Amino acid sequence: MSKVIESVFAPPTSSQSVFCLPPAMPELSQASPCPLFWMEFKGHCYRFFPLNKTWAEADFYCSEFSIGQKSAKLASIHSWEENVFVYDLVNSCVPGIPADIWTGLHDHRQEGQFEWTDGSSYDYSYWDGSQPDDGVHADPEDEDCVQIWYRPTSGEGGMEQRLAILGAILEPGSQSWAKPLALRSWNDNTCSRKFPFVCKIAALTIH
Repeated sequence: MSKVIESVFAPPTSSQSVFCLPPAMPELSQASPCPLFWMEFKGHCYRFFPLNKTWAEADFYCSEFSIGQKSAKLASIHSWEENVFVYDLVNSCVPGIPADIWTGLHDHRQEGQFEWTDGSSYDYSYWDGSQPDDGVHADPEDEDCVQIWYRPTSGEGGMEQRLAILGAILEPGSQSWAKPLALRSWNDNTCSRKFPFVCKIAALTIH
């Protein structure tokens, strides 16, 4: 197995077992744009890790996986469809279990100026209700990292909101939409909190 493929399939340590993944790790099929255990979506590969880590630990963990010269990063999200894909990837591994997950979005460098760790443009967001609030009930500048959080119900909204809770894919803004506490929405949180996460890397080009 080549070093490139080895770096992609670098297994977690025994103390970091990934419960939703089979133990065997055969070589990458040449017809596949993504390594084994990674899911492809519109030219990128994604993988959920049910490991509770701080935001920095999660981003470093992602960076240890690579394809050629490209390293994985915490997932960036650029559309409603991608947001749904990332969250549902989590739900496919832990169905019915509430899971808040880290994304690659942060405002470490300048408060309120959000950017993705992979350097891609901040051209889409799906903030929950009054978010981002930077921890209005905590210390100033305390919440610099962004999660997708699990909100089973809001107690507000009409049929569109209830359909969203059931997993229907509705484009926000296309119908009457109750934004507060919506499923798959974003929240800024303290970076030292520990959550599972999704990594993302550019897919292989198949000729």
